[in-house]
Amino acid sequence: MNDDNTLALLYEGINLIFDKWTILRLAVTNNWGGISSEDKKKKLIEYVHNFVTNNNAKNKLCDYLRDEMSVLFNVDIEDDSDIEIADLILDLYQNLKKKNYDILEKIKDIQVYDISCSQEKNLIQNYEQHDEENMEDEYSSSNYSEYSNEESSDKE
Repeated sequence: MNDDNTLALLYEGINLIFDKWTILRLAVTNNWGGISSEDKKKKLIEYVHNFVTNNNAKNKLCDYLRDEMSVLFNVDIEDDSDIEIADLILDLYQNLKKKNYDILEKIKDIQVYDISCSQEKNLIQNYEQHDEENMEDEYSSSNYSEYSNEESSDKE
């Protein structure tokens, strides 16, 4: 049932699916898991591969993906893409066990979202957030100096 070829193709398929999963691509590209984000992605592929070969429950795989994304990349999945990914991985596994390898071609044909725009947006948001923090610091220090000037004029 789980011959070496099926297991190898499952690993390849999970890797293909993860290469197309926008939230994971963003997490790895932007190092949300730290500088070892790429290594964490590889570990996630191994974890999911082992999980799927030992357990076929969709809801458990969804929970597992959600938990691992949170632990490894500090990501809270709010778009329910983990459900789609779990469905696709389990569909892949079922097809591979039946020796239906067309599923790999279908996965390869899945269009990916261009995340370069998201990267630029992320940089802009980081810059704006940093700029706002600096403005708050300037505002609070200017308030403090105005307050101390009023205090010193009251003493005169």
